[in-house]
Amino acid sequence: MSAFFNCDEATLLIEKRAERPLSLAPRLSLWFHLLMCVLCRRYARQTAVVAQLARRLGRGDASAEKLSVEARARLELLVRDAGYGGTAAR
Repeated sequence: MSAFFNCDEATLLIEKRAERPLSLAPRLSLWFHLLMCVLCRRYARQTAVVAQLARRLGRGDASAEKLSVEARARLELLVRDAGYGGTAAR
């Protein structure tokens, strides 16, 4: 993988990064790509929010019945701030 790669390669690294840390070379390549690509930055934020919520659901501490009104509002704000506008990021 070269230092300059396309959005398809970047999204693959973004998804891998959501599950486990990347090694140095891919991490730097992704960082450089994200500096230039607003769509991939938005996708990275959305992926981070989804991964965080999935981890919480996996632990069993994020069910809708257990969330307070304040917690629901914070989650909605996180999703909105991550750039989700009801359409795909790309």
